[in-house]
Amino acid sequence: MPKFPRPPRVSIVIPLQRDEKLFEETLLSVLENQTDDCQIVAVHNGTYTDPFELSDEVHFVTARSSNLTDLVRDAFDATSAPIVHVLGTGMKACAEWTDRALEHFDTPHVGAVTPALVDDTGRSVDGAHWSDSDGRFCQSWPADAPPEGVSGFFINTFFIRRHLLGDLLDAVAPAMSDPIAVSYAMGCLLKRAGWTTASAADCYIQADSALVPVDESDVARGQCLAAIRHRILPSEPVPGMVTMLRQALLGGSSLGEMIGMLRYRNSMSAVRRAIDLDCVASVDQIAGVINLPTAEPRLGREAA
Repeated sequence: MPKFPRPPRVSIVIPLQRDEKLFEETLLSVLENQTDDCQIVAVHNGTYTDPFELSDEVHFVTARSSNLTDLVRDAFDATSAPIVHVLGTGMKACAEWTDRALEHFDTPHVGAVTPALVDDTGRSVDGAHWSDSDGRFCQSWPADAPPEGVSGFFINTFFIRRHLLGDLLDAVAPAMSDPIAVSYAMGCLLKRAGWTTASAADCYIQADSALVPVDESDVARGQCLAAIRHRILPSEPVPGMVTMLRQALLGGSSLGEMIGMLRYRNSMSAVRRAIDLDCVASVDQIAGVINLPTAEPRLGREAA
């Protein structure tokens, strides 16, 4: 009898952002550590020529630009597995990293999972997940020093149920392309719909801290994120003036960001146009355990 290929358990999206060498290092780490029931989708803006002729193993997609949000958006239609994993340029997969993350989707209300980012010495670095701190929205945390609860993921590396990623991409208009703003909007939308984001502390991905998206504390950041929060989660409590001032002076925020947070109404019109609140299915509608195919033995691919 003919042997039919197994359906993929996870679609791994690898976006090319600026640096081809780092992109190829990420791609090689996935090929070395994948199971044979992974689908690999590499997405670029049309400049990559596939010099190693990997088209038999990797589905290459051309996106509209090299912006991270555009790359993820344009790669989505090529994915087919029930879980999508985005692994940004320069990130390096480690052994059994997908298995460690997929286990968390056995919990019905878990919509997304964040990995643990580490440097080449094994030390935790920021950039995988965020929560709101006193006086600052979308505060990044390392895996070994998380807050009481993870609120969302950054779109440079995360795992998510495919149907939810599709909903989120429909909910957030293409005009909103800043990775920090998109990450914050997606996390708030998941929370509004009743989904949670889990942190997989034993799912290791190696990343140099220099690869983490730049997150400047300024007026524009505070204004944009505060407007997103008021648009999606209007009933959520916000920090008081004294708390924000203390964070601006002593914490990871700034006076500029605090001023922006107080002036969020100036951005509300643009945010209302950019975010559709009705696109994301609630956890009560479709939550359930994903019956993933059984994992296959690892390919044992040797480095080139």
